[in-house]
Amino acid sequence: MLAVQPIINFIKKNPEKNWDVVVKDFGRYSTGQFLKYHPYQYNTYFSPVTIEMIGVLLDLEGFLERSFVETLRFLYIMQEESGFCEIVGGNDRLPKSFLPQLEENIIYNQKLMKLHQHDNGVTAFYRNEETFEYSSITGDLVIITIPFSTMRFVEVDPFDSISHEKWKAIRELHYMPATKIGIQFKSRFWEEQGQLGGRIITDLPIRYAYYPSHGIGEKGPAMMLGSYTWSYDALLWDGLSKGDRIYYTLQNLATILGGQVYDEFMSGISKSWTLDPYALGGFALFQAGQESELQPAIIKPEGRLYFAGDHTTLYHGWIQGAIESGVRVAVEVND
Repeated sequence: MLAVQPIINFIKKNPEKNWDVVVKDFGRYSTGQFLKYHPYQYNTYFSPVTIEMIGVLLDLEGFLERSFVETLRFLYIMQEESGFCEIVGGNDRLPKSFLPQLEENIIYNQKLMKLHQHDNGVTAFYRNEETFEYSSITGDLVIITIPFSTMRFVEVDPFDSISHEKWKAIRELHYMPATKIGIQFKSRFWEEQGQLGGRIITDLPIRYAYYPSHGIGEKGPAMMLGSYTWSYDALLWDGLSKGDRIYYTLQNLATILGGQVYDEFMSGISKSWTLDPYALGGFALFQAGQESELQPAIIKPEGRLYFAGDHTTLYHGWIQGAIESGVRVAVEVND
């Protein structure tokens, strides 16, 4: 934080104005380039070993080749005085809260295959993922919220009804691989060692593991996030079978917590967003220089097509971004 704190302090003085200044001055740097070439104080630079340590210990190793402004925004959010809000009972309560108003208009188990823009509206062609039957629906406009990674597989007719700039953004917006592996244990044996919540940081393949922060002191089984990885670390796990992901996660945890993990083990589950056909990546993340180059096109409507989702905002990977984009598009379509 020593390297970026002066910049964060500058932003906090006037976020609405100063973020633009920071993007203009530092948007061309990757995180690694900034740490390597930008003095953090008194013309002093970080050594390669120090940069490696920063990447490992601050969970930034996957960010080193990405836009420095993305990393800065992540660190800025972590310092927000307002803190973070939790949806008690699970994040799925948010979309489910809309069901009373929307349920009769929701069509489930359908995959978007094609969009056809015409003079009077837009026709969406979709496929039932259980029966593989095709159907279509026509409306005045379409709000597209799927990730750009999956949008690349949607046929658009006519092709040039979407601008070159938008197609470029759809092609080039980078998605960070992300994989989580959960392990269920018979008990919270780590709490007997005084570990109440918190996380493990290691250079082993699991990289980051998280103890549950809910139900501390309760008896019975508990779920631990045995591994949460990004970037190249996530791709390592994606090449393994589901069984091997659990096996090696336990092996890594045993190195840290001891052989008790095998006695306490009940079951495991893994989730790769890269291998998820409806995500094809964990979350959007700009490469160096892309924010200024791509963001104007990312949010721009294309005829009767409007675009929303966290990837269309500057809050990549956050529910905050998804909500913000929903408000923006609601204004656009009713303007």
